[in-house]
Amino acid sequence: MGRENIDKWSLFHFVLKNLWAKPVHSLYYNKIKLRNASVIKTKESVIIAPNHQNALMDPLAVVIKLPFQTAFLARADVFRKGFIENLLTKMKIMPVYRIRDGISSLNKNEEIFEYSAKILENKRIPLCLFPEGNHGKDRRLRPLVKGIFRIAFKAQAKFGNKPGVKIVPTGIDYTHYQKFQQDLFINVGTPIEVADYWDMYVENEALATNALRDKLAEEMSKVMIDIQSEEYYDTIMGLRYFYRPVMYKKLGVKKDSLAKRFDTDKMLIDKLNKAIEEKPEAMEGIKKEYVKYARLRDKLNLRDWVLRKEKYSIIGNLLLILTLVPTLPFWLYGYLANWPHYIFPPKFAKKVKDPQFVSTAKWGVGMVIQAIYYLIILMLGLIFLPAWWMALVLLVSLPFAGKLAYRIRVWFVKIKAKLRYSSRLKNNAELLQLKEIRNSLIEMLETIV
Repeated sequence: MGRENIDKWSLFHFVLKNLWAKPVHSLYYNKIKLRNASVIKTKESVIIAPNHQNALMDPLAVVIKLPFQTAFLARADVFRKGFIENLLTKMKIMPVYRIRDGISSLNKNEEIFEYSAKILENKRIPLCLFPEGNHGKDRRLRPLVKGIFRIAFKAQAKFGNKPGVKIVPTGIDYTHYQKFQQDLFINVGTPIEVADYWDMYVENEALATNALRDKLAEEMSKVMIDIQSEEYYDTIMGLRYFYRPVMYKKLGVKKDSLAKRFDTDKMLIDKLNKAIEEKPEAMEGIKKEYVKYARLRDKLNLRDWVLRKEKYSIIGNLLLILTLVPTLPFWLYGYLANWPHYIFPPKFAKKVKDPQFVSTAKWGVGMVIQAIYYLIILMLGLIFLPAWWMALVLLVSLPFAGKLAYRIRVWFVKIKAKLRYSSRLKNNAELLQLKEIRNSLIEMLETIV
């Protein structure tokens, strides 16, 4: 499949996505929630515009969770002539060139932009572009580059000032970038009609581009965690988790969900941003108190969630450990049956220099291991088991057993944390101090929230 056919339905893309990448992606995360995806219409000229913080896991989140095939632009340095270039093209990915690729390479972008405009004009599949241009480690919206607007206006020329190209702001948020079995929330925003800026574009291209860029930045900020403050970034990030249960009580939220979590965090961030401007002294006090709290919490090797209760029943938690005993065979089977997944992806990820590529490395290595290792297990099952269906049952059980083993381990670690916390409550002066700082910090936040 050449680039001229990149917007046509592809059997290769369908098989790769649904029979290999999607199952591995679903196993990698604990929970995945997609909100408001119905606003993306496949029979329209649509540009999906997500924030970009977690390397290749961001485009994977879009391509795997959206129920249709999608074309992408990716940085040109991942393309290599021959097999790699052909493979990426079959995956509906096209290169976009930057100055670091050589000034002469920038001329190639015109051809790529033409293909991109054609995809939008043909209205077969959406086009996904990351407006920030590259990924960044912080949960904030960075300046948007001009490529997405050049492509949008180039395609809108076919429609003039009539509705045509739509840019859909999309937020992607992870509970943690690098760790296994985290949560992923994909939040689709309100589409922006490029036609609304066409008359302005005809008169003044730069003015229209800047206006559309400002609008997209405003709408993207609404659907993502966007902490713009450099000075208070770490404090606000920490307070998201620290104060969320209190916010839940204030808002009457009884059941946790990724959507409610996101909405609650956004409300808190808005309150804190407002306080930075209107109550700088109060925010400075909160920052100092949170720094003290975080340092002492880390010194004592505790987590925020453990401190939310005054105490835990030692006897009750010892009994909980006993309830784990019957699960030991399941944990042992899940771990032994999936041992390459537990060993090789983390080991390979340690060699990755850019922290934002750690999840990509783990997921990629895991996907290769699953294809090779599970095929070996299937072949051995067919050879040594008395019936073919037993080999199939064995194969299907492997990923679920591996995930269950991980959950059992997490459960055990949490019970241990509660026991360690409860056993130190009476005699540990630093722990009592930590609880006092925590209560003081909540009181200080009450004056703002």
